[in-house]
Amino acid sequence: MAAPEPMLSTPARSWPAGSDWIMQPKWDGFRILVAVDTAGRIRAWSRHGTSLTGSLGDLLDPFTHVAPSSLFDGELVAVASRDGHPVQDFAAVTRAVLSSDAASTPQLRLVAFDLLELAGQDLRQRPWVHRDAQLRDALPATDRVRLVQSTTASALEHDAIVALGFEGTILKRPASTYRPGRQTTWRKYKARHRATAILRSLRPGRDGNTYAVCELDCRPILALASASLQPAVGEPVELVYSRVDADGTLREVRVTHPQPSTSNSR
Repeated sequence: MAAPEPMLSTPARSWPAGSDWIMQPKWDGFRILVAVDTAGRIRAWSRHGTSLTGSLGDLLDPFTHVAPSSLFDGELVAVASRDGHPVQDFAAVTRAVLSSDAASTPQLRLVAFDLLELAGQDLRQRPWVHRDAQLRDALPATDRVRLVQSTTASALEHDAIVALGFEGTILKRPASTYRPGRQTTWRKYKARHRATAILRSLRPGRDGNTYAVCELDCRPILALASASLQPAVGEPVELVYSRVDADGTLREVRVTHPQPSTSNSR
């Protein structure tokens, strides 16, 4: 069976018009598609088609109770504890999947949020609200395999979800069908936290981007930046990031613009 191509959300900044949207927390991990084939064998792929099956330990065991010829979409995440509270741990996902770190594998969780096929029936052309109901009947939730929570979309609820440590929310049209690639019927709203740091240097990355080495609270921060910031080295800059990971690192951090220099103020 070939790896399926997932449906992707479209990044958005302005809140959508109308009230016909549902909202789900945006977990921070690896996209995962899980298939149970006609013989009951379970396979998992990343968004880009890389096999994840051998990296997940016993995480996929609950899928042995699912009807053959079924296909699920979700997010592979990890959970740790900080100050006595559960927190997401993206670094642990990376260690478990990319480095086969056995110590990180038990931290893995799967959050299922869509159902593409069930018992050989293709559900992609059914509305989301129908697929969601089928999902909750088809997949038994456990401590490690969970079903995403949904609520009516609102800016206030978005802020409440972000305050819980999520990197943002996904808004979906209840009537949306499942189509591969980026679609506007799914919209992604990322959190935008801000901090002021000192720009220490700029350096080119192997990916062709420019990165800033910044100092924030006496610790180094590597952030996506622009080479045009060279004159601001040694000055305060503003960082924008989506959330704080379990180890304290900032996720998806970038430099937006320099802060006004106090030395040049009049």
